[in-house]
Amino acid sequence: MVERNRRNSTVRIYDALVEKYFEETFALFPEQGSAAGRHEFDSAMSRPNPAAWRRHLKLVESTLRAVEDLPRGDFDARQTLDRRAMLSLLRSEWVNHIQLRRWQNNPQIHLHEAADAIFNLVVRHADDLRPVAAAITARLKALPKYFDAAAECIAAPDPLWQALTVKAAPGVVQLFLSLPEPLTKATGKSLPELQKLAQMAADAATDYAKHVNKLKSATAGSYALGEQLFALRMREQTGLDWTPREAAAVGRAHARELSEALKKEAQRFGSRKSPHDVIEEARAAWQPTGGLVETYRHLTAEMRERFAAAGWMSFPKGEKLIVKAIPAFMRDQIPTAAYSSPGALDPDQTGIFWVNDPANWDFSPKQAAAEMRQHFGLELTCSHEAYPGHHLQFIIQNKLPSLARRMAHHAIFYEGWTLWCEQMTADLLIENKWKENPFIRLLQLHDELWRAWRIVIDVGLHTGDLTYDNAAKILQTEMGFTKTRAQAEINWYSASPTIPMSYLLGKMELLRLKRARVDSGAITLRQFNDWVLSFGAIPWRWIEESGM
Repeated sequence: MVERNRRNSTVRIYDALVEKYFEETFALFPEQGSAAGRHEFDSAMSRPNPAAWRRHLKLVESTLRAVEDLPRGDFDARQTLDRRAMLSLLRSEWVNHIQLRRWQNNPQIHLHEAADAIFNLVVRHADDLRPVAAAITARLKALPKYFDAAAECIAAPDPLWQALTVKAAPGVVQLFLSLPEPLTKATGKSLPELQKLAQMAADAATDYAKHVNKLKSATAGSYALGEQLFALRMREQTGLDWTPREAAAVGRAHARELSEALKKEAQRFGSRKSPHDVIEEARAAWQPTGGLVETYRHLTAEMRERFAAAGWMSFPKGEKLIVKAIPAFMRDQIPTAAYSSPGALDPDQTGIFWVNDPANWDFSPKQAAAEMRQHFGLELTCSHEAYPGHHLQFIIQNKLPSLARRMAHHAIFYEGWTLWCEQMTADLLIENKWKENPFIRLLQLHDELWRAWRIVIDVGLHTGDLTYDNAAKILQTEMGFTKTRAQAEINWYSASPTIPMSYLLGKMELLRLKRARVDSGAITLRQFNDWVLSFGAIPWRWIEESGM
C-alpha cells in the first residue's frame, strides 16, 4: 500500500509538471498554444525578446530537472513512455536553445513563427475567414512589436540562415498583403483600414529582414551540430543508439539496393530507359479524369474504402477529412496539395486536404499542363497525407489521454508511418490489379531512394563530412534534382537535424517490428497497424522496449 501510494504520488507530481510546462509555454508563446488547438490563444502574439526567451529556458531547465528527479521505477510501462516523450522534448529544447542558442543565431525561427501564426489561422478557414477574422486582425496589429522584440534576440546569425531569412521575407510580406480583401468580406471593415494594418505588418517583416542582413554573421557552416551533438539528437529523436556514421552506412546501403530495384522496375517500361526517363514520360502523358479537385476527392475517399475493405487497419468512427480547392489568395502558399491537421488539443478534429488546381489560375495552356504534371502520382500523395497516412495517424494520436504523447512529434514515427503507407498503397493496388497507375511501384521506389540519400546527407551535413555544395550535388547526381530544388532541400536539412533521416529509418524500424509480429504469424496486419498507431508519434524502439 505504501509503495502504491508513493507511485501514485510520483505520477501526480509528473502530470502537474507536464501541465504546468505547457500552460506556461502557451502563455509566453501564445501562437504555440493556438497551433495546438487552444483557441483562447488565437488572438494573441508573443513578444519574443531576450527576457521572454530566458524565462522559457528557465522553465525548460527547471522542468527537466524535476522530471529527471522522479524515480523511474514509479512509472508503469505506459507512464514510462509518457515520461520519455516529455524528457525528449525538454532535452531537445535544452540543446537547441541553451547549448546551441538557436533563438539567437537562427533568425528564420522568428520570421517563420510570425508567418505561421497567421497562416495556421488562415489555412483552417481559408474558404471562409469569418470564424478567425478577429484573431487574424489582432495578430496583424501585434506583429510590428513582435518583430521589434525578435530583432533584439539575433546575434551572430549563421550566414546561410541569415541569407534564407532575407530571401523568405518577401513571401511572408506577400502572405500578409493577401489578407485585406478576404478579411473585408469576412468582417465588413473597410478595405483601406485593413490594407493599412497588413502593410504595417509587412513593413515590420521587411525591417526585421533588413536588420538581420546588416548583422555580422558567424562562421560559414555553423549550422552543423557536430558528431557528438548529432548523436545525442539521434538518440532523443529517433530512439536509435547508433553512431551518425553507422546511420550513414545504412543510408548508403539502402540507396544501392533501392537503385537496383528501381532500375529493375523501370525495365518493365522499356529496357533502354532510365527510371527518371520513364517517370518523366509518364508524368508528361498523365491527365486526371475530370477536374483535379474532384479527382483528389474521389481518390482520397476510395483509398479509405479500399484499405477498410482490405481490413489492413481500423478507422475511428466519426473521423472527418475534407478535400477543398485552395482559394485564390492562398495559391502561392501551397504549390500543389497539402494536409492541414487539427491541433493536438483541438475539440474539432476535422482534417483538411487542400488542392491547388492549375485550372483556377490564369495560366497559358503550356503553364497549366506543367503545373498539372506536378500532381502525377497522387495515389501516393493521398495515402501519405490522408488515408491511411498523416490524417489517420494524427487524429488517433490526438485522442490519447496523455498530454505529453499528444504533443509528441517524433518524425521517425509519423514519417516512417507514411512511407509504410506508400508501400501498402502500391502493394494494395498491385495485389488487386487496379489499373489506375501502372507506375505506382516505380514512383514508390523512386521516392524511397530519395529518402535513403536523405540519411546520408543529414549525417554528412551536420558532422561536417559534407559541405553545402557537396550535399546538394548528391541530390542532383543521384536523384536528378535541379540545382534549385536540391538547394531547397539542403536549406531545410540545415535547420532540421535528424528529421530528413527519419523517413526511411522510421519505415525500416516499423518493418523490423512487423517481421517479428506479423510475418511470424503472431498477429494480423490489421492488429499490427492498429497497435502501432495506438502509441502516438514516439520512437519505435521505445514502443518495442515498453513491452506493451
